[in-house]
Amino acid sequence: MESTCTEEKKEGLIEFYDSFSDMFEFFSSNTTIHGTIRLTCSKTNKMKTTFWVLLFIATFGMMYWQFGLMTNQYWSYPTSTTLTVQSKLNTFPAVTICNLNPYRFNQVNEYIKQLDHIAQETLYTLYRYNASFTSKEDLEVVDLDELLNSTINDINGSFSLNPNIALVKLQENGQEPADPEQKSYKLGFKLCNSTGGDCYYRSFWSGVDALHEWYKFHFMNIMSDIPLEKKITHNNGYKYSKYCILTRHRDIEKLSSVFYTVCDYIHFHHPTYGNCFTLNSQGENRKWTSALPGKQFGLSLIVKTEQNDNMPLLSTAAGARIMVHDPLHPPLLEHEGFDIWPGTETSISIGLDEVTRLGGVYSDCTTDGSEVGFNILYNTSYTLQACLHSCFQYKMIELCGCGYYFFPIAPGMEYCDYNKYPGWGHCFYRLYDGLLNHSLSCFTACPKQCRETIYHMSAGTARWPSPNSKNWVIPLLSWQEKYNITSNSSDISKISLYFKEQSLRSFDDVPAMPLTLLLSNMGSQWSLWFGSSVLSVAEMAELVFDIAVMSGIIAYKWQKKKAAKVEEK
Repeated sequence: MESTCTEEKKEGLIEFYDSFSDMFEFFSSNTTIHGTIRLTCSKTNKMKTTFWVLLFIATFGMMYWQFGLMTNQYWSYPTSTTLTVQSKLNTFPAVTICNLNPYRFNQVNEYIKQLDHIAQETLYTLYRYNASFTSKEDLEVVDLDELLNSTINDINGSFSLNPNIALVKLQENGQEPADPEQKSYKLGFKLCNSTGGDCYYRSFWSGVDALHEWYKFHFMNIMSDIPLEKKITHNNGYKYSKYCILTRHRDIEKLSSVFYTVCDYIHFHHPTYGNCFTLNSQGENRKWTSALPGKQFGLSLIVKTEQNDNMPLLSTAAGARIMVHDPLHPPLLEHEGFDIWPGTETSISIGLDEVTRLGGVYSDCTTDGSEVGFNILYNTSYTLQACLHSCFQYKMIELCGCGYYFFPIAPGMEYCDYNKYPGWGHCFYRLYDGLLNHSLSCFTACPKQCRETIYHMSAGTARWPSPNSKNWVIPLLSWQEKYNITSNSSDISKISLYFKEQSLRSFDDVPAMPLTLLLSNMGSQWSLWFGSSVLSVAEMAELVFDIAVMSGIIAYKWQKKKAAKVEEK
């Protein structure tokens, strides 16, 4: 009888093998895995058998190496971004406009004048320049000891309202020069703690920047005692109609221009930019919708720049500050706003993107900031920048004992001033350096938003009104909005905002390696290396099960035989 590789086995209800060799031979001869039959058919040729055993082991190892790479990629939860462009009716974002100069409060106006006078003397001491921020007639003698608990001290040839805070000459290494008459120096800060034992130096390449920062520091100390309610309600008789002269946009139902003299706005006070107004603050008014792209279907504003109470050292620019943002997000103008030049028309085209990120195992993004662990100090929805500001403020209160004036503060806390906290400037700048170099824990505590609306803007300017048209534009504004016709036309600006296209780009994160793709890739690798399928995996599982059963049977027989020998003895 001719012998073959496949041997017939006796089959019954339960199949048992005589040995492991029989079991392996049966598996190799009947499995659907390619190449295993060579392990038994070539057993008479040891060289071939060795070759196929090594080839089988190498192939098996390569396949599972690929499995490991794919599994690691899956457990890293990668994402890919899909771009979708769709046409839709665009809703106008919120628009925040600020005057570039904060208004003066009557309660502290005398102290600000005194601060201007000290800055004037500082400029003369350092540069022998006689500035004219204030006239001697405007200067009033005030007792700064009562408000600031400090005296004017002469430190290294500069003046300061607090002996722990001074404008000084610094060397290239950031330290004070040994020779006060040294000509090569930079202007900077010297901030010491409450005892004066530890000092922090902050240098500036520009004397203008150094003096501005010095002035802003003392301005914060003066303004920190004014309650927030007065900053919002008190504006020295400043009315919105004096700032926003006219607002116009196209009505999508009537396709006609609709004029508003009283805009949908909220008013708030910004420490640097003064009076601020947010138009379309809730984003729920259907009339703030653009039917078509283009300037004629946009939003137009005519604003007046007030410079009567200018603080030349706090703000060196004239005009307006504008920011376009989501109505539910806080207007952080110092980070995202840009300036409008007075006497011009600024056309701003807006592009809209929506970004959706995957949360959970794919990223640490948040929907509402509930995972942050502290309350966001801004009364708006969660944003990354608002979270960073809030985190820094909590750190400031924890380490310095008081809050930074330019950020909101938690109820029951108070802002820093060197009457109560003489060394807070030293504490603040060291902490702020940690925020700038990302060593502060706030960057790990504040995740990105899972859903974010991003506005892309491009702007162009033109002179407005033109010399030929101002003769009728200014009188018309005077007649319609009581604009002061004697004012210079360069103190007004026109702002036009519009969508550049009627489309929305959506950037959505999707899993780059879902479970179905992982299984598909594993099946492809299994088929590549062994030419088999899922049923082949079941055959291997059956082999492992048979080996376990056979091992159990052999162990049972050995234990039984051993027990019988013990009984015979």
